[in-house]
Amino acid sequence: MDGQAVGRMAPSLPYIDTVPADGGLRVRLTTARAVLNVGEDTVTLSAAGAVYEFAPEAAAVLRPLADGRTMDLATLADTAGLALEDVAALVQELVAGQAATVGSLL
Repeated sequence: MDGQAVGRMAPSLPYIDTVPADGGLRVRLTTARAVLNVGEDTVTLSAAGAVYEFAPEAAAVLRPLADGRTMDLATLADTAGLALEDVAALVQELVAGQAATVGSLL
């Protein structure tokens, strides 16, 4: 039931259609009840009533978010060893599903 808890709606204006590769943007999940499952071949995040499936490399990006932390994109990229553009694309998928919100003042 945790992953099915609806998130608190928080618009990511002006980042509704795309999350830019801006390291200063901060991201957080809209629900405190996300469930992260790390498998050998995939990582799944259940949040805001949806299930998202990612490559294993995404675990380092998703873990602090699932723990309820607000993180900036640059720190997530550095921690995961991924390109900032890749992290922004991952976050965009969560924003599109209303499972995450982004902004500079979070």
